[in-house]
Amino acid sequence: MIHDMRRIDRSLSETEAREIMARADHGFLATVGADGWPYAVPVNHVLAGDLLYFHCSLAGHKLENLAHEERVAFSAIASAEIAPKEVTTRYESAIIFGRASLVEDPIEKRKALELMGRRFCVGFEAEVQEEIRKDGPKTVVVRIRIEHITGKANR
Repeated sequence: MIHDMRRIDRSLSETEAREIMARADHGFLATVGADGWPYAVPVNHVLAGDLLYFHCSLAGHKLENLAHEERVAFSAIASAEIAPKEVTTRYESAIIFGRASLVEDPIEKRKALELMGRRFCVGFEAEVQEEIRKDGPKTVVVRIRIEHITGKANR
């Protein structure tokens, strides 16, 4: 269940929330395992329309949890600055609620990896292509279909 934001005065539009998510260097994926324990892990990501992509290894905690439950949350902070004199923090953040699935189509997988490479490795396109060629088969790409996104800021 998605709750209403308590500090509605800090609520942002969906457009602003998407911009924050697209600009953030990394975010935190939150999942739940079969044992009921939550798990949150930082990952690099790229936003592409109503999809958010990240990559990971062929096995691990993330994938075990995603096999159990496809519903996830993903949060990111695009900026944060402590303002001690004002006893506050200035920030811009966004949260996605959606369903995660593994990208099985090789064309979509390559496109997602290339999008991440263009985002995080500007000027190193040849190296990105070589890395995809070399490690692509040993890489899982996960897509989150965005069902709901919220943004919040204290600027």
